[in-house]
Amino acid sequence: MALDYSKFPVRAGELRLVSLDSWAADITKTEWKLRVVGLHDPLTRYHALSYRWGAPINDDPFKPYTNELVAPIKIGNGELKVARNLLDFLVQVKEDQRLRDKEFWIDAICINQNDNDERSYQVGNMMAEIYRRANPVIAWLGDSDAHTKRAFDHMAQVADQNILQSLGIPIGRRSPELSGHDEACWEAIGKIFDRTYWNRSWIIQELVLPEHVILRCGVYSTDWDVFVKASHNISTSPLKQFYDNRSVEGTSYSASSLKASRNYGVPAILEATKSTMATEHWANVLLYTLIRSRDCEVTELGDKAYALLGLIQGRQGIEQLPPLLCPTYGKNCSPGKTYVDIATQLLMDCEDLLVLSCAEGFRNVKLNGADLPSWVPDWSVRYPLGLRVTGYKRYQADSFFFSPDTNLTREEKLVLWPATFDKSELTMTIRGIQVDKISFVAESKRDVLNCKPFPRFLEMLLRLPEKYELTGEGRMEAFWRTVTKNTYGEARIPPPKGSSMGPSFTKWIRERTQSAVLSPEEEIHWTNLRLPPPKGSSMGPRFTKWMRERTESVLVPPEAENYWTNLKEAFNKFWPHDAEWLAATKGYESVLSMEFSSQFAYGEYLRPFVTEKGYIGLGLQNLQEGDTVWVVPRSRVPLIFRYLGEYDPQADQHC
Repeated sequence: MALDYSKFPVRAGELRLVSLDSWAADITKTEWKLRVVGLHDPLTRYHALSYRWGAPINDDPFKPYTNELVAPIKIGNGELKVARNLLDFLVQVKEDQRLRDKEFWIDAICINQNDNDERSYQVGNMMAEIYRRANPVIAWLGDSDAHTKRAFDHMAQVADQNILQSLGIPIGRRSPELSGHDEACWEAIGKIFDRTYWNRSWIIQELVLPEHVILRCGVYSTDWDVFVKASHNISTSPLKQFYDNRSVEGTSYSASSLKASRNYGVPAILEATKSTMATEHWANVLLYTLIRSRDCEVTELGDKAYALLGLIQGRQGIEQLPPLLCPTYGKNCSPGKTYVDIATQLLMDCEDLLVLSCAEGFRNVKLNGADLPSWVPDWSVRYPLGLRVTGYKRYQADSFFFSPDTNLTREEKLVLWPATFDKSELTMTIRGIQVDKISFVAESKRDVLNCKPFPRFLEMLLRLPEKYELTGEGRMEAFWRTVTKNTYGEARIPPPKGSSMGPSFTKWIRERTQSAVLSPEEEIHWTNLRLPPPKGSSMGPRFTKWMRERTESVLVPPEAENYWTNLKEAFNKFWPHDAEWLAATKGYESVLSMEFSSQFAYGEYLRPFVTEKGYIGLGLQNLQEGDTVWVVPRSRVPLIFRYLGEYDPQADQHC
């Protein structure tokens, strides 16, 4: 007989807890019991479980695991089916003396999943507080495998900065200086971060809100702080390159393998979320966390946003969720509507228009059968798109609209430059000034990182004027600062003049140019794609004159059949005689390309471009030649818009 939840009714502020009632050797014969308690009752004590319903890792013996509720357990006089990964945890409760007498809050058991009203209420009004009050939260990675013990032992060493310095840190996929033992240890840590637990959006509130978290994998456990420190140390050391490359070389390349390889950063990102919560307005907390968790996944796409609402509930200025943010489940809700509501609320409440830089052209979700409005980010797209968060506040493109002595508050900015909405047309209107137009786009940074040929990227560098007029920098320095967002190091600040980033860039681009191979199909595709001369500013004539001179002496003609091969030859003729190149490399022979590469890897879904006025920039991956560049109040970076239909200066534009 199925479990009858009506025997355990919950009112507002109440929750069910599950605990072991009668031990049995067979988990399916073990009996469990439910109890209803008040969440705010000072006598209420419980552990909350953070876990994944499906397979804990996409390896044997866990491959058969799914989200399906296939494993029956006994609760009182009823039966409830749970997923196999949860069943494995219940086995641990049954067998571990430290857990047998504890009460647990587990969503699949303690919430009636068939009651949409109860589910909506608990998710929207109680779940955050449930995890915040739990002591502790158990983060369940799934049952152990052959790598788990070694991973937990080695993780403690990686978490200690002093010990980490003495370890044999790998630089590549196969490092000859590593012993077999060392290599097995690093691979074991990789396997822990390959676990699908790290991909869940829900773990953000489940791990950020509680004071105490224990991470458990099978019988092995450790304090959450160990993983936070290890994550930080991996993300800020050569280990980052090792694990970034691991997925490309060790698995087939896909969004999921990319995410798995970089899960090492999740604990550090969650710690950054805690800092954001302590200093930022609630709307920024929600937006920044949406951006940081973009490559997380959920079972229901609307939960991509709902999973984060616990971070902002009860904060100053938002005692109750605005109606647009309240979770709803059932036939009247859709992911498309949820994403429109979220974007609308953020545009009304965020001091900055950063959300518009997240509205990349990738689209999965539909709204009433049509694409989402162009100003609405599709949070179901699991790529780390756009500018991200770190360093954003040091840009000031909208300072044009302020007098130097003006210090407007958030509220004053929202009144002066509001975003207005037409709900029937699903349009959003903001004010701005067009400043330029894109005339040339290069390959995306992701293409370059994947060792694909990058003729337009390389040609863009070669065709730049020897001196970039806007900043007075040489072409190489202007180029590498642009493609790295002029950002460096853990603090994400501009590299100082004379830093080793310039020499590192020269080594990096030489290595990349030599290692990229153009297929016959790509050779045909890239033939006759040329960089047009810029127009409109004092930079234009100088650029055109210089380009004509360089074309005659260095660059390949447009009709060349072997475009990439000839372009590489042009590059090899260029660098040994370029004064800036020679000055940058002299005395820096020992600098490694990895220094530049690690900075270039940030914001990989961005694409360099040149404007008609001769300026270079870095924009979203889906930008096109002909797109327009605007400065907009409340946007710290320029925004790129695309005209709808035929060119009309008064026409509406997509963002």
